[in-house]
Amino acid sequence: MIDAEKLRMKDGRFLYYPTLAFWMTFSNSDAWLRGLSVIFALGSVVLIYELGRYLFNETTGLVAALMLTVSPLFINHAQEVRYYTLATCITLAGTLFLAHALQQPNNWKTKAGWAVMRFLAILTVPFNGALLGADLFLIGTQFSQQKQKLLAFAKPFIGLIILCIPIAIDLISTVTSGKHHLVGPTPGIREVFRELRILTAYSYPPPPPYLTRFLQVYILLVIAVMVIAIIKKPRSQQTLWVAAWGFIPLTIIFVYSHLSNSIWITRYFMFIAPYLLLLLAVGFLKIWRQWRAMAIIVALVYGIAVSIGLTHYYSSPARYMGARGDFYRGVAQLINAEEKPGDVIIWSIIHGTSKPLEHYHRGSASIIKKDYQYKFDEANIKEWLNSLPPIESRMWIVYPNQSKLFCQLLQEKYNNVKNYKKFGQCSVSLINPES
Repeated sequence: MIDAEKLRMKDGRFLYYPTLAFWMTFSNSDAWLRGLSVIFALGSVVLIYELGRYLFNETTGLVAALMLTVSPLFINHAQEVRYYTLATCITLAGTLFLAHALQQPNNWKTKAGWAVMRFLAILTVPFNGALLGADLFLIGTQFSQQKQKLLAFAKPFIGLIILCIPIAIDLISTVTSGKHHLVGPTPGIREVFRELRILTAYSYPPPPPYLTRFLQVYILLVIAVMVIAIIKKPRSQQTLWVAAWGFIPLTIIFVYSHLSNSIWITRYFMFIAPYLLLLLAVGFLKIWRQWRAMAIIVALVYGIAVSIGLTHYYSSPARYMGARGDFYRGVAQLINAEEKPGDVIIWSIIHGTSKPLEHYHRGSASIIKKDYQYKFDEANIKEWLNSLPPIESRMWIVYPNQSKLFCQLLQEKYNNVKNYKKFGQCSVSLINPES
């Protein structure tokens, strides 16, 4: 919403914001804003069905579409004012074009459609460019002995690269300037296996011991079904294509996260989830045709895992799985409920704008935007607290850290401090000088 109004390039991600700006001309309500992501989510379901139907058969497409529809992670991102379902939808469209181009290499329209959709996907989220690794691998292996057909892909690919140069320049400028700080764990094999659970069924840290054990079994089952999809006869090159679209981008992001700043954050590679689900659908149907009883067990375990994931999602008050600090509505509702005339809000969040608060805030308190530093050590926190303006009225402080150290230093500076519950990574504190 913020970037939609400014229509500016945001770390190489530009396509979503003009689209959202147009969408906002009709309404600015919360439900309407979230509805844009729902449209792209529905488009993704249709496209995964079409991809499954084209590569395999209608049943495979239907099973994959159903699995994507009930995915807790996908449902979560389909309800937020963000670009992740748009990215998923466009990458699927590009993949469908490429699937046609691989089987009909003489049709220039499919190659052009692939290049255009991949450009739009990269324009939405640059990390989607990891799919090009899989695309080039498949094109190279498919036409390694047919140079004329291989060269036919060169023209649209070169055009794609040229179009992406401004995006790359903007992204490199942002990263080197330190304006955008990506925070992600350095992944290991355990994190890779964990993503199989997160992307397909259960997206939260499971409470021990029983659910943890069950989901470990689920991960092993997912791996087994995927292996069966790939190696069980009848084998097909289309299955290998799907595996490539799922695992090559994941491998690229894995390697990059070890060589540079880690971008191992689930929402950044949510675009591979449809391919993992399609691979599971292929494996499940192979099992169903030969081992009906085993297929029922697989379906039961998958159904339980997804059901638990959906139950947790819809019953948890903190179910949102988005970017760090994006808990604006909860913060605003708290302030709305307890605000008094003359209150002042010190707003210091990761995105550096008060627009989200203004969208949800219903009171009259003035809002003061305050920058913060990423380092939350004692010296930096003290420096930040000492830079606050001298205000005699009640002061709400919204700060992206709620460590014991922050609360302790805040209490030392102000005698009457009330700390509220944590909203994601944000802390909300009320300083009342009259108490």
